[in-house]
Amino acid sequence: MSLDRHCPVCGTGAPVPVFDLGNVPVVCNQLWPDAASARAAPAGDVRLVRCPACAMIWNAAFDPARMVYAPGYENALHFSPRFQAFARDLAAGLVARHRLAGRHVVEIGCGDGHMLALMAENGVASATGFDPSMAGKDSPFARQPKVQIVPEYFRSDQLDRPFDAIVCRHVLEHLDTPLALMQDIRRAIGPRAVPVYFEVPNAGWMLDAVSMWDVIYEHVGYWSAPSIETLFRRAGFAPVSVSTGYDAQFLMVEALPCDPQPDAIAPGTDRIAASANAFAAAAAAELGKWRGRLSGLAGKAVIWGAGSKGITFANALGPEAAAPLAAMIDLNPRKHGLFAPGMALPVCPPAQLAEIRPDLVLVANALYASEIMAQVQDMGVAADFGVIAG
Repeated sequence: MSLDRHCPVCGTGAPVPVFDLGNVPVVCNQLWPDAASARAAPAGDVRLVRCPACAMIWNAAFDPARMVYAPGYENALHFSPRFQAFARDLAAGLVARHRLAGRHVVEIGCGDGHMLALMAENGVASATGFDPSMAGKDSPFARQPKVQIVPEYFRSDQLDRPFDAIVCRHVLEHLDTPLALMQDIRRAIGPRAVPVYFEVPNAGWMLDAVSMWDVIYEHVGYWSAPSIETLFRRAGFAPVSVSTGYDAQFLMVEALPCDPQPDAIAPGTDRIAASANAFAAAAAAELGKWRGRLSGLAGKAVIWGAGSKGITFANALGPEAAAPLAAMIDLNPRKHGLFAPGMALPVCPPAQLAEIRPDLVLVANALYASEIMAQVQDMGVAADFGVIAG
């Protein structure tokens, strides 16, 4: 199905334009060993459109052949205390609600196995994850006896092992054919009442918060509550709950198998359409505001958070407005010494702030603002703060 003509969820044609962002890194979370290779990182265009029927939003310019995950890909969030608390509560809740103690869990797109390990700590008998980005990598979470990471893309025929629940976090947004994956999983489950948990970035929050920094090439799909419910019902899953979490930045779905509803359209599409229609103008104003602030800065600035929000922000500014940016700061030691794609900012540990002596610390995500501000102040670094998203 052509992405520029038909919705990848319901197949409706004549998509409505939402927002364009040009020359963005193809793999935003791919960090590079030196500045030259970071500047030469592959770039592409994003052309967001929405479905007039189910309100699904997607990048009509997405080319799946360009998505190659190589060494240097890193998107783990669990170095933040705030995220650690969220993940612990999520794992404990899933095991308790679905009675998974002593049972077998499969995770699609498990990263370094952090969630698998948390579910093992909460009593599951085995926790198996699939993730191609883990090829050749070691993870402390995979050293637990109950945890196994298979460094491959997930295929439904890999569900030939015992499984009593399927977890899939921050994967659907990367897929140009999401309905096919859900239908494959539904066939593999068969007549059993196997629960599934899916988590994606919340496009409803992105639109309302005017967080254009969440628009990245890696994400072909931008899921709202109506579009993800439509997907699940069409594939043969009845949502038990569709909720938001992590300060509404995540959309969280727990569901059980049911008969497919091939014509389903979930309610709530009008609100998403209205927010999407206003997004482009609001995003242009937001970008203009930040360009003005950075262009007028006499000293140096850093971005705390070398993830998709911070990297998109730096590249969207353009070379002139981004000139004061000296570095990106991140807690994740696996990112240190590498360079962000596009603007080629070095990624440094917090300890280097004393050496950089920034006049402005830009917090990529408001969720982490309080912990970041406290850490900067404890280091004796006198700087102003700004929050990019949230």
